[in-house]
Amino acid sequence: MNRLILLALCLSISLLGFAQKTNSAKTTKTTSSSKTAKTSKVHFTIEGKLQGYSKHLIVLNKFRLNKLEFIDSVITNDTGYFKYTGSLNEASIVYVQYNTKTAVPLIIEEGANIQVHMIPNDQGLYYEVHGKGSEKSRNLFTFIKQFTRLNNDLANLERAISSESDPMKTYELQMLFSTRQQEYYMSIDSMIQYHDPLEAYFVLFNFTQEHKFADVRTIKTHMEPKQIQSNYYKDLKEIYDNNKLLEVGEMAPDFELPQTDGSLLKLSDLRGKVVLIDFWASWCGPCRAEFPNVKALYAKYKSRGFEILGVSLDKDKPSWVGSINSLGLTWRHVSDLKYWSCAPAKLYKVTGIPFTVLVDKDGKILAKGLRGEELDAQLIKLFP
Repeated sequence: MNRLILLALCLSISLLGFAQKTNSAKTTKTTSSSKTAKTSKVHFTIEGKLQGYSKHLIVLNKFRLNKLEFIDSVITNDTGYFKYTGSLNEASIVYVQYNTKTAVPLIIEEGANIQVHMIPNDQGLYYEVHGKGSEKSRNLFTFIKQFTRLNNDLANLERAISSESDPMKTYELQMLFSTRQQEYYMSIDSMIQYHDPLEAYFVLFNFTQEHKFADVRTIKTHMEPKQIQSNYYKDLKEIYDNNKLLEVGEMAPDFELPQTDGSLLKLSDLRGKVVLIDFWASWCGPCRAEFPNVKALYAKYKSRGFEILGVSLDKDKPSWVGSINSLGLTWRHVSDLKYWSCAPAKLYKVTGIPFTVLVDKDGKILAKGLRGEELDAQLIKLFP
């Protein structure tokens, strides 16, 4: 959630503010309303009040995956009132911003006339949205409010669990934490699965750390066929096209790297076995912590057609080979010693280690990211 900072608001309501990424993300100016009047399809009006701020700059930005596109700006009057009438070339997610840290997200469609009441306070920003075409924007407000409440509940429960000494009370708190956590994820899933594609797009790229391929595919599908010309659709399609070959059921992309003795080994050389591709490095603490479990599974299933291919993100051979020997990692190992530039790691879009990809005997991807009990459960199914 790199664009979001948590804000506690009045009336016991918490919302999320949206940090403008003008320093790290490209900000471009969209064609102004005066220049696009002949071709624009989405005409809209946003008016409202920024309480306590007279003669203050209000900036309108269009939000997309990797950038904010500047639309225009207005100045509040002596009472904090502002109004903007303009046009865009497509239905859009628009941020109404009075500073660089917080924003009101709106979904703008043809003919929208949205009223926004913004109330800054010491903890952040509270806002209300009304008017013609505001239903989807109000859905975002409702979601953000619910998400923040659940997020705060989870944080409070974590603190309570860590300080509780009574085992029974700890268990009760853990059960409550599990319930709240399920509600937390369900609130996100509901927006992505059942709401308007722009609402879902906003939630996916602001409230999830890992943008699941299945979620990208769902939103993309919901936009078809009517919205395939949308820039939001193009964003999703680019992600979809770049990742579809790495999905469960697809053939695992082949690669070839040197083993510890210098000889080359291809992933496809292991065809006929169930292969766990294990991305790791000698300097990775969590990788080392996982190895006892991996070693136990290898010993259990090796004779039944299970193989492990360790792909190291090390930078020098002594550290790589030394760790293999000292840790007793007896399976296959390869590395190009290029750290995060490791070719297979880039091919499989690895962003953190340990990371695993389980491949079946025919070379198709069975699962990704399996560790511990999840990996054991999957192998039990494959080797009953």
